[in-house]
Amino acid sequence: MARHSPAPICPYCNEPAGLLQGSTLYPGRIDLALKWFYRCGPCQAWVGCYPKTKKALGTPANWELRRARTILHERRIDPLWEGADECGAYDPESPKARRIIKNVARTRVYEYLAARMEIDVDECHTALFSIEQCREAWLILTNVKYPEIRQWAKRRRQKPRPDIPSPSPPS
Repeated sequence: MARHSPAPICPYCNEPAGLLQGSTLYPGRIDLALKWFYRCGPCQAWVGCYPKTKKALGTPANWELRRARTILHERRIDPLWEGADECGAYDPESPKARRIIKNVARTRVYEYLAARMEIDVDECHTALFSIEQCREAWLILTNVKYPEIRQWAKRRRQKPRPDIPSPSPPS
């Protein structure tokens, strides 16, 4: 059974978006026909839902913002984590090992981006980004390679945490 969540508010006109199926937005796209979307009637901005739910992936977007989000994913975010298993830092022994590397890499890419954008990692999702945030993320990830993100993540883990006392030196 599909789960329902509150309708997202359109960032352009502040009206709640209406729920509809993909067959309305994408006539002829059989792969999207049964998926759920929220669309703002006045602005025609929309956002998809998580698979098999009626929970919005983010905020409704007009054509320009949807395009910016898509390009950011296709050209900056996804290539970083999708190629992590072939970056030279790993020697995966199986398809399962490759999947694990990619899953860890994806998390690291979003953590890195969130830290650089100075936002919470839970807010670091392109479906929540404004056009300005897409531009900021684009600039942050330009010329960044996954091994740099991997090293950043390792350095970050090595920093002492204030909630964990450091061991006392021997007397």
